[in-house]
Amino acid sequence: MENGMKEISRLRRKFIIYNMLIVTAVIGITFAALVFVLKGRGNEESRLILERALEQADQTLLPDAPPQARLPYFSILVTEKGDVVMREGGYNFLPGAYDLERLALLGMAAEADDGMLDGYPFRYLRVEQPSGHLLAFADTSYGDSVRSGLILYGGLACAAIWIVFFGLSFLFSRLAVRPLARSLQLQKQFVADASHELKTPLTVITANAGLLRERCAGLSPETDRWMDNIGQECRDMRALVENLLLLAKEDAQTKREQIHGRVSFSDLVTEKLLVFEPLFFQEGKALSYEVADGIFVKGDASQLGQLIQVLLDNAVKYAVCRPDGPDSGAACGHGARARVRLERVGLRWVRLRVDSEGEAIPKEKRTLIFRRFYRGENERASRTGYGLGLAIAEGIVRRHGGRMGVEYHDGMNCFYVSLRACREE
Repeated sequence: MENGMKEISRLRRKFIIYNMLIVTAVIGITFAALVFVLKGRGNEESRLILERALEQADQTLLPDAPPQARLPYFSILVTEKGDVVMREGGYNFLPGAYDLERLALLGMAAEADDGMLDGYPFRYLRVEQPSGHLLAFADTSYGDSVRSGLILYGGLACAAIWIVFFGLSFLFSRLAVRPLARSLQLQKQFVADASHELKTPLTVITANAGLLRERCAGLSPETDRWMDNIGQECRDMRALVENLLLLAKEDAQTKREQIHGRVSFSDLVTEKLLVFEPLFFQEGKALSYEVADGIFVKGDASQLGQLIQVLLDNAVKYAVCRPDGPDSGAACGHGARARVRLERVGLRWVRLRVDSEGEAIPKEKRTLIFRRFYRGENERASRTGYGLGLAIAEGIVRRHGGRMGVEYHDGMNCFYVSLRACREE
């Protein structure tokens, strides 16, 4: 359930991100187009005004003549001798003689025939005439302030629209994934109910198969083989159902419901090693271990025992001797190697390592092996396991606030578990 809810949360985030990317692109393109159009219209309007001003420079304007442009303008003539002569214009605040000469100097010194004057809110247009150079100036301060205001308030409006769409996306994403979350909940509930209902029939079948094997033992080799197969399949199915029940219980369990006590991790690891040591011997595999004393953690003893059991069972199944590995002669003479080590890491952490000799797990699969029902090519070919063991182990470690992973060193796949240490009392 926890992994499923994480996938649903990730799906919601993707929905919101993609939706907001589209909204951002639309708003950004619209706002950029608005700014571009406003600036273009402003430049075009000021240029038209300057051209009209130059055309009317030699005409006498009546005092009550209606203005032909919306921007204030005026024109001056710079003679060949350098004199500055004021011409008529539609500007109420004409500059003084000093400013007039300054504007004329800047307009004549500019490289381009039109443009903006540095330090002044004027756009100029320069035309050469027989009597000198005629310059027209248009005051763009009002138009610039209007455009700046439109851009500012337009930007605020776009930001407000973006926030509104973000809120709507957040709300709609929740509504969109609600049926999926409900379906996942029903699926988990079905697995739990089905596993619980299957447990009793499997127990009865296993018991009856055992009784039948006792009654029919020795009838024929085929009968014994058939009964052994039935018993083995019953045990495998029972293990699968128990694992499914464990997963369903863990999914339904919240952190508040979990009771974590003080557990001697050293004793727990040693206990499980004593149980599995004969299994390694029967498989012809060498087991070595080094367990530090006095290591305590806070958690559930049964779940931590299940974690250790999964790792040791994994080492028994998949430890394979490598003739081309390091120390191959000695190792292969005594079977595949497995190594267990429990140690302290600093003051606050402990680490359990279970190493098993074999081919390296590919890097791209070192996270996939912790997914439920994931099985590699070798496991599918041999039909061993159901791909639940490592998923159960990883879930136990995560609920205990630890970390779990796998590495490859010295020809061995190294599964490690880091848990927070608990002080001795």
